[in-house]
Amino acid sequence: MKPIIGITTEVLEDGCYYMPPVYANAIIQSGGIPILIPLVPEDDIEELSKRLDGLFVTGGEDIDPSYYNENPHVHLKQITPELDEMEYKLIKKMLDLDKPYIGVCRGLHMLNIVQGGSLYQSIHSQREEPVMQHLQKAVRTHRSHPVTLKKDSRIYDLLQEEEFRVNSFHHQAVNKVGQGLEVIARATDGIVECVESKNHSFVFGFQWHPEEFAVDGDEPSKRIFKAYINAAIEHRISNANNIPAVVLK
Repeated sequence: MKPIIGITTEVLEDGCYYMPPVYANAIIQSGGIPILIPLVPEDDIEELSKRLDGLFVTGGEDIDPSYYNENPHVHLKQITPELDEMEYKLIKKMLDLDKPYIGVCRGLHMLNIVQGGSLYQSIHSQREEPVMQHLQKAVRTHRSHPVTLKKDSRIYDLLQEEEFRVNSFHHQAVNKVGQGLEVIARATDGIVECVESKNHSFVFGFQWHPEEFAVDGDEPSKRIFKAYINAAIEHRISNANNIPAVVLK
């Protein structure tokens, strides 16, 4: 039984949807079936969330700061209000159902906002502390800067590394951390690099892009997505039949 994983897409200025293939490929190679999510009407969010076994919110544009009660900073970049609204409601519903969630980059930011947190709208102009380059000028699989991961975390159990380097493609970042989220990884300049929910079975947000490493063959990163798919299988079986789940090996 393969779980159905919904993957959000970017919405371009001409209304077309866009998603780099690496997101779907990470799900496919881990044993899931990816379904791309366009702009879905609000009335269909509940039905969609019931049919999905997991949600993968990808990278993309900046997020409207009104969601955390701030006015637009001068260095705020492109936002897509319709996508912000849909993702916010879909993420909230998936969390209410305790379905597995992975968010990368923007997906981390949206998770944090849904949980009542806020963002640096532009880290290089809003943080007083020195900030390293977080929008790397290199291929997407290049490991640009180091992060430190808490050993007392589920992601450490999967990666088995306390310090490692990650890729980096962002100018926004988590500021105030949302309720129920724990920061489990930071860059050396203090930027939040990973959070996990203490109130859900499998909910993680990554500032880096582990899907790039997973599809490139990195075994630790592949374990993240295998655990995600197994969590989706477990949730489907336990809610359908109330019996122990058999997970992929």
